[in-house]
Amino acid sequence: MAIKTFDTLSDMSEHFDSEIYRDIVTDSLLVQDVKNNIWHRYSWTPGKRELKFRETLLGGELPIMVQVYPKL
Repeated sequence: MAIKTFDTLSDMSEHFDSEIYRDIVTDSLLVQDVKNNIWHRYSWTPGKRELKFRETLLGGELPIMVQVYPKL
């Protein structure tokens, strides 16, 4: 089960032990739960106060995305 909110990208990356990616179409953030081999979608709340859980991606193809944390 995904954590519902995070304060920072680094907190989310550390929790999942994974890089964070941005979906270039929806501007949402994707992170891989490496232990369970699933992807979770998050988005910033207004004012970028926190990251809110939106959905778990089950199967299918991943969207086109770029790595945002850590910066390359």
